[in-house]
Amino acid sequence: MGQPWTGRLSAYFSLLPKKFLSRSRRQFLTGACVALGVIALSFIGLHKATAAEVIYVPSTPENVIWGELFKPDSVPILTIKSGDRIKVDTVSHEGILADQGDTVEFLTKGGIKEADILADQMTIKAQVTKTGPGPHVITGPIYIEGAEPGDVLEIKTLDIEYRVPYGVISNRHGRGSLPGEYPENDAPIYTKVVPLETSKEIGIFKPTNGLPNLEIPLKPFMGIMGIVPANPEDAVNSVPPGVYGGNIDIKYLGRNSSLYVPVQVPGALFYTGDPHCAQGNGEVALTAIECSLTPTFELIVHKDMALTNPMGETEDAWLAVGLDRDLDEAMKASVREYLRIVNEKYGLTKADALLYGSANIDFEVSQVVDIVKGIHGVIPKAEFAPLLER
Repeated sequence: MGQPWTGRLSAYFSLLPKKFLSRSRRQFLTGACVALGVIALSFIGLHKATAAEVIYVPSTPENVIWGELFKPDSVPILTIKSGDRIKVDTVSHEGILADQGDTVEFLTKGGIKEADILADQMTIKAQVTKTGPGPHVITGPIYIEGAEPGDVLEIKTLDIEYRVPYGVISNRHGRGSLPGEYPENDAPIYTKVVPLETSKEIGIFKPTNGLPNLEIPLKPFMGIMGIVPANPEDAVNSVPPGVYGGNIDIKYLGRNSSLYVPVQVPGALFYTGDPHCAQGNGEVALTAIECSLTPTFELIVHKDMALTNPMGETEDAWLAVGLDRDLDEAMKASVREYLRIVNEKYGLTKADALLYGSANIDFEVSQVVDIVKGIHGVIPKAEFAPLLER
């Protein structure tokens, strides 16, 4: 092996006349060059790591399905390792459904410039066959090496970017929390385009009767994050959520959050869709502000974790998820999940946790419009921190 590069630098400086560089100055310059070199190499290495970290997944026709979920025999569009990061383009179904007519006409009547209409929406409407009864366009599936049934997949949302300056809210006949009452006059659909000012993180809601516009704070999240269910029958419709995740529709699962789901099939086969810009708990009309988004995820396989149902986590809270066609049963499931989380993570007995929860835990309706209804209990981490200090 040749002389170390630090030694070669010192030798180079020693060739210069001593009247220009004393021994101490040569040592100083050598040290400075070494430090600069280390910084430069570190920067280059960081830049390369950052560039290699995130794998981009476009919402091209071959990467999406429409109306159903992926099945155990679906061919993955990508294979990654646990801990890899992916940036996934997603497309909203609102604006391209048949009952909204011509997409360009529908959106431009709502105040959107034709040039701002997402090309991927138009391409999917023209080229992708809707194969299931659900409305959602879903990107995937992605195979995670090493994921096996019995493991848990953590879907960590690192960031979410807006793709368009518009969203859509819809209420349809026979759907929503008041089927048969709304839309009024037995209309098949009542729908509204919502212009978005993404730099200000607000949506502009325009009342029909001439009242002043209302601003809706934008809090983007992915309505659908899930893995392939073991039973193919559970995948025929994109609407109902389940143990596999799917159309969970919990508004807290935005940036800097995690959804944990028990792996059902080898490779997990992750997918996402139903992008939302804002949603109220309950999602009572039928939809949130549906808008096309690009989330960035980190997908992590946990071998030492056991779950039978999905669980959510934010920086400040755990989310105890309960799902059932009966809202009462969904509530019971959420409360049981809350008891489990507090018992396992903080050591509180379930009997004490039930009493504590009655005094200081909020249980909220996630949505009542997705066939399978959802309740989530919000468990503030700070409230239980003293139990970890024992």
